[in-house]
Amino acid sequence: MQEVGDSLVSVLVVDREGLVVDILTIDSDKSDEKKFIGAFSSLVELVLKKLTQDFDLGTFGAGTFDTDKYRFIFCESGSSHVLVSILNHTTLVDDVFPYTYLTADKVARIIDGELPVSPVIPKIKRDTELEKVKRKMEYYQSKPHSQEYVYKLSLIGDGGVGKTSMAQRYVHGIFKADYKATIGTYISKKECKFKELNTFVRFMIWDLAGQSQFERLWPDYLTDSRAGIIVFDITNQESFDHVKMWYDIIKRVALPNIILILVGNKVDLNTSRIISTEQALELAKELGIYYMETSTKTNENIDNVFKWIALQIINLNIEEVKDTLFDKQIEEGSKFVISSPQLTILNQYFAKQLDFCIGKSDTKEIIKYLDILKAIGKNKL
Repeated sequence: MQEVGDSLVSVLVVDREGLVVDILTIDSDKSDEKKFIGAFSSLVELVLKKLTQDFDLGTFGAGTFDTDKYRFIFCESGSSHVLVSILNHTTLVDDVFPYTYLTADKVARIIDGELPVSPVIPKIKRDTELEKVKRKMEYYQSKPHSQEYVYKLSLIGDGGVGKTSMAQRYVHGIFKADYKATIGTYISKKECKFKELNTFVRFMIWDLAGQSQFERLWPDYLTDSRAGIIVFDITNQESFDHVKMWYDIIKRVALPNIILILVGNKVDLNTSRIISTEQALELAKELGIYYMETSTKTNENIDNVFKWIALQIINLNIEEVKDTLFDKQIEEGSKFVISSPQLTILNQYFAKQLDFCIGKSDTKEIIKYLDILKAIGKNKL
């Protein structure tokens, strides 16, 4: 409710028969809670029977239903419960869907009771084209690596390839053979420490559900990713065939110069292997990213994957600081007169060119122009 705002009037957790397990409304008055329970109950005949049928078929995930006063979002929350968000009838469903899935996953894990559940619901960005350009500019003008900074790392790939196992093995040091499918996304934190460098990198790990019913949420959850692990199952051809799709999705919405690694998981099942190391290396080379093989069951290379990413982040930050023009003086002979509107147009033009840069050298050239324009605006040169 804090993240979505007043457009969210009530949230319910119900079981498959429609019985209310818990409810929260904007106004905690009992009469309001009864009103929304009544509003939900009136939809049982129309909606819940279909949901129950879909549950049995295993095809449920989420759905919406509108009345003249409210909009309802129904989201599966584990095998036995449904999270229901009740919205004002004018609310855009797409703005609330990502939060509903994320909360449903937390509710399912609380009911399951086997893993720790953070109460934090992070802000999810839905950027306009102008905001995307602004984010890129802010990124290139941001401060260098700091131990206090948290880097968003997204685990992506088809459902069942072992993303949740990888996150849980790395964060909590545990492995289960029967993890429940992630609903939307599961978020956890972990520090990657380097004693030799006297530093560490803090990761916010977003474990993304890979099933197709969550496709509309992928761009929202991947926005602002600083790093990404694309996971496929070495015994599953389809998961390997979809790697390029995942690569394209994250590259569209993540931060510029996102650090990516391709991971072939389940090498403990080498006798059932379909995708060879050579095939995977060839694909990684085509995409211009690193490749590593892991087993979440035996813990092979799990720590190494995250350490590799952390080192790339530290390295890249050092390079960006070294290459920046902020500390270089603009020579006296290069002064010229420019108006604020002209400066704005130039900023927008050069920021847009970042979308069309092919190599690192091209990107550096554009960044230099943006740095100069920033200095001009700051010093009114």
